[in-house]
Amino acid sequence: MNTGKTGIGRFFKGFVYAFEGVISCIKTERNMRFHIGAALLVILLMRFYELSAAETAAVYICIGLVISLELVNTAVEAAVDMMCKDKNAFAKKAKDCAAGAVLVAAIVSVAVGIKIFWDYSAFAAIASYFAERIWLCVVLAAGVILWLMWVFKTPADKDKKG
Repeated sequence: MNTGKTGIGRFFKGFVYAFEGVISCIKTERNMRFHIGAALLVILLMRFYELSAAETAAVYICIGLVISLELVNTAVEAAVDMMCKDKNAFAKKAKDCAAGAVLVAAIVSVAVGIKIFWDYSAFAAIASYFAERIWLCVVLAAGVILWLMWVFKTPADKDKKG
């Protein structure tokens, strides 16, 4: 079996590089940390809804789209920053358009979320569930606080740019 530069080893090495890219983005990009935390919260709260397969798929597609576009935005910003040390109108346009793509996906995801999750009976079920389990309210509140602290921490890589 060939595991050299053209074999299966190279194929799997591509997954390693991709995973490293995702981890790097999470470590250095505040918006990515926000999107990851929001996605986890949505996934946790989905258990209170009786979603169809299509609704569930729509939620996962929205999550994947926003996170994927955040990765692309980070790549565009890194490439532009590497190539353009001085202010440049084309560099600004590239970075703004990439950020705009994430914004559009996030807005559409919120709209999809409102359409799927806006259900007063589900809100009542969630409130009742947590009212009966006060300790879970504390855990959820602590989790949200920790998430926000994680989102707004200053990444080491950005500090070094100066």
